[in-house]
Amino acid sequence: MISDIEPEPRRRPHRWLLLIPFLWQVAMIPVVNDVAWRPLSLPFPMAWQMVGIVVASIVIAIVYAIDRRHPEFAADADTLPGSGAGH
Repeated sequence: MISDIEPEPRRRPHRWLLLIPFLWQVAMIPVVNDVAWRPLSLPFPMAWQMVGIVVASIVIAIVYAIDRRHPEFAADADTLPGSGAGH
């Protein structure tokens, strides 16, 4: 039957942006640990981590905004409990 065929998975290449916070926090450790600069009297790795929190928040907001523009997001939101559908 036709209904037995699974739909093609959605492609969302913008979700690769979510690797940026991971690479910021983990992959750059060897580079960041050797920096002697002390912004605001903080060790540079600590300042790097704090800026990483801001970068991660921005990246997540961008991915969310891109996801929100897709038409299937509206269809998915209608099926969530408490989404306002049927109230």
